[in-house]
Amino acid sequence: MKIVLVGRYGEGDILTGPERVARELFSELTKNNIQAVFVDYYFSGYEGSSLLKKIFGKEYIHNSLILRLGIFPFLFMLHQKKFEIIHIVNSQRFILFLLLLNPFFSGRIVTTVHGFIRNEIPSKNIWKKRYFIDLWVEKFLVKKSKLLIFPSKLLFETFNKHYKISQKKYQIIPNGVSKIFWNRATSFPHFENSIKLVFYKGFNDGINRGLDKLLDMMKYMKNEVELFVIGKKVEVKPEKNIKIYFTNSMSHAEMINFVSDKHFIIKSCAYDTFPIIVAECMTLGLIPIISQNIGIKDIIEHGINGFVYNSSSSNELSELMNEIYQGKYDLNLISANAKETSKALGWEKITEKYLSAYKSIL
Repeated sequence: MKIVLVGRYGEGDILTGPERVARELFSELTKNNIQAVFVDYYFSGYEGSSLLKKIFGKEYIHNSLILRLGIFPFLFMLHQKKFEIIHIVNSQRFILFLLLLNPFFSGRIVTTVHGFIRNEIPSKNIWKKRYFIDLWVEKFLVKKSKLLIFPSKLLFETFNKHYKISQKKYQIIPNGVSKIFWNRATSFPHFENSIKLVFYKGFNDGINRGLDKLLDMMKYMKNEVELFVIGKKVEVKPEKNIKIYFTNSMSHAEMINFVSDKHFIIKSCAYDTFPIIVAECMTLGLIPIISQNIGIKDIIEHGINGFVYNSSSSNELSELMNEIYQGKYDLNLISANAKETSKALGWEKITEKYLSAYKSIL
């Protein structure tokens, strides 16, 4: 099976979720002796990127199996190599050329979908920064892909409402967890005075992950909590029972050390398709607290391996936190169950699902 993975590979060790999925999947495919190459592009944020390179550039990254190509070398390689599977691992604008010229290539297109553009871009900003191109790419991906991979039922249902995707054209395969998170023995930290929560806000001002809404929902708690926010520091309305600390982006090793004394990973009501950080924290023994708008709810059972609250109720989250303080739940058991659940998300197992998906369309 000849496979080419196409998308953003990223630079450095601190990556976005879609970039991490791309790297992990490619690494596992090569470990399984699958004939695979990865094609990255000269994105504007990359060091040394230029208009000339975006059109004609070609270079190897790390080894001969990972290439950075301009548009013409990219299209020529696809035509020449005759890949059986062309896997778009994360959607990027340069892929539009591949989609428009699809009849000239022999490979069958598989796309891993990470988000729904119409949810992420307000209609008033559609012409800002040429966001309409992203909408075109999304539309053509649905039309031209032989198979669409969604990380959660939540994202599929969102897409299906708009595009009406046939049952044969999609599969649901969750995102995986890197091996580095599996090698650390942990026990649920004891707490007396305050619960420690981790919240990922991120560093992209264009994505609202609902920090303000989360704080508003937690203000009815009777006890004190410490909220550790991974992301760009912002001014927030202070609440007397919530202490807030902001922290910068971290490598995997730094992340593991950072959460070692934390109790929960919490998400707001903001829509999120499948947050990898929640799965990683579950692997480390943190208990997830999420709303019904979070895709990873597919694997979380309330009170068994985590908690799912209804964000339409203004005080349900506060009531849940009060119950946790009152000792209603066996947190050691829930933490152990969270770790056990996350074992299904090892990249070896996720890659097996992808290989099966490839074979299903050949």
